[in-house]
Amino acid sequence: MNITGIVVYASAARSETVRSALARIAGVEVHAVSPEGRMVVTVEQSDDAAATGALEAIARVDGVLSTALVYHHDEPLNDETNR
Repeated sequence: MNITGIVVYASAARSETVRSALARIAGVEVHAVSPEGRMVVTVEQSDDAAATGALEAIARVDGVLSTALVYHHDEPLNDETNR
């Protein structure tokens, strides 16, 4: 399981459009949006490659100005691997 927390900086005028676009990306959840267009976002994916793909998709959304990684956690889901 790969969990990433990011802050997305979007154009304030396009923040609702950006929020809707992010919600359509698998594994992405928008938790909060400020009036200035800052968004608290989590990305949950099965592995690093899928997480990287989601982060790249977020960066390509029209209206996204930048992103900042604030948290990352990665661990296997298989109990055998955790031993």
